[in-house]
Amino acid sequence: MMIILFFLFGLILFFYNFFYKYFLSNFFFFIVFFLLLNCGNSLSNWYFIGYNLGLNLYSYYLVMLVFFMMGVILKVIDGDNYLCINLNLFLTLVLFLTFCSLSFLMFYFFFEVSLIIVYIIIIKWGMGIMRMISGFYFMFYTLFFSLPLLIFILYLTYMFNSSIMLILELMNVYVNYYLYMYMCMGFLLKVPMYMFHGWLLKAHVEAPVFGSMVLASILLKLGTYGLLRFLMIFYLNTVNISKYILIFSIIGGIYISCVCLRQVDMKVLVAYSSVVHMSLLLSSMFTLMKVGFLGSYILMISHGLCSSALFYLVNIFYSETGSRLMLINKGLLICMPSMSMLWFFMCSSNMASPVSLNLVGEILLMMSLIFWMKFIFLFLVFYAFFSFIYSLYMYSYVCHGKSNFFLKMNSGIMMNYFILLIHWIPLNFLFLNLVMFYYLNSLN
Repeated sequence: MMIILFFLFGLILFFYNFFYKYFLSNFFFFIVFFLLLNCGNSLSNWYFIGYNLGLNLYSYYLVMLVFFMMGVILKVIDGDNYLCINLNLFLTLVLFLTFCSLSFLMFYFFFEVSLIIVYIIIIKWGMGIMRMISGFYFMFYTLFFSLPLLIFILYLTYMFNSSIMLILELMNVYVNYYLYMYMCMGFLLKVPMYMFHGWLLKAHVEAPVFGSMVLASILLKLGTYGLLRFLMIFYLNTVNISKYILIFSIIGGIYISCVCLRQVDMKVLVAYSSVVHMSLLLSSMFTLMKVGFLGSYILMISHGLCSSALFYLVNIFYSETGSRLMLINKGLLICMPSMSMLWFFMCSSNMASPVSLNLVGEILLMMSLIFWMKFIFLFLVFYAFFSFIYSLYMYSYVCHGKSNFFLKMNSGIMMNYFILLIHWIPLNFLFLNLVMFYYLNSLN
C-alpha cells in the first residue's frame, strides 16, 4: 500500500501542471476515504511496516488528517499559483514521511524540513509588513531548541546503538536529567507550551490563510506526536518531572484563557485559543495514563479541524471588510445570516459543546487529570468556565450588535460554505464513531 501511495503521489508531483488544483484536492479526499476503509483491517500495534517507514494507530489518523487538510487547503489557494500548489504538495509529502518515520533521526529531519517550508510560506505569501520579523521569530525559536534535540538524538543513537522507535520502546531507557529536559524543550516549544507561545502568535497574524490553517491543524500536532512517542520510551525520566510541567501547563492555560477575553483581533483570539487547548492536552499527556493519551489524541484531531475552520472564517471577514477587529465585523446576523450559523457551529465546537469531538477529548483529558490529583479539579473548573466565556464572547460580539452598513458583504460564495462544512461534518459526526479510537488502548 505504501508503495502505491508513493507512486500515485509522485505522478501528481511530476504532472501537476496538467491537473487542476481541485482534482488534486479530490484525490487527497480519496486517499482519506481509502485509509478510513482500511483502518480496521489490522489490530496489531504496527502495520504497513518497512525498513524505515511504518504506521501505527497513533500516526494512522494523523496521516489521514494531513491528507484531509491538504485537500481543503488546495481549494483555498487563489488562482493557478503553481508555486504555492507545488510547495504545499511537497509539504504534504514531508508531513506524511514525518508521521511514518520509524527512526528518530528521520523524524527529526522531516520535522525540521516541514518548519522550513512553513517559514517560506510566511515570508512569501504573508499579508502584513511584519512578516519578515514573524518569520525570524519562527525560525529563531524553533532552531534554538531544535539543536539540543538533535544532540539528544545523536547521544541516544550512540548509547543504545539504535534510533529506531520499535527497539527503544522495548528498553527501560533512562538518560541524564539535563539531556531529557533538552529533548522536552524541543517539543514543548512546538506544542506550544505557555511562555514559549510568542512565535505562534506572530506567525499566525502574518501568515496567509492557508499558512495559518496548516500551522494550526498539522504543524502543532508534530510537537504533540513527537512528545507522545518520547514519553512512552522515557517513562522513567518523565515520572520525575511530570508534576511540574503538568501544574505549570494547566495554570498557563487558565491565564491565556483570561487573556483571550481582552482580545479585539479575531485572529489573535483564535491563536490564543489554540494555546489554551494545547495546554490542557500537554498537562494530560504528562499524567502518563492511557486515558490521557487517548484524550490527547482525540483532541489533536478535533483541534486540527476546529482551529482551521475558525482561521478560515476570520479570513472571510477580512476579505470582505479589510479588518480583523470585532468592533468592525459586528452585526453578522444582519449581513450574512447563513454564515453566522456556521460561525456559531465552530465557536460551539471550540468551547467543547455536545456533540463535537472536542467534548469527548476534553472529558477524557479531565478524567486523567482528576485521577492523577483530585485537587486539580478546581483548576479545571476555571479552565472550562473561561474557555466557554471567550468562545461565547467571540460569537456574540461578531454576530450581534449594530452592523456597519457602509461595509458590503457578499454571502453568496458557495466555496466558503463548502470548505466550512467539510470541516464541521467530521468534527461532529465522528462523535458517532468513537470505536475508531478504541484500539488505541491496546498501545503502550
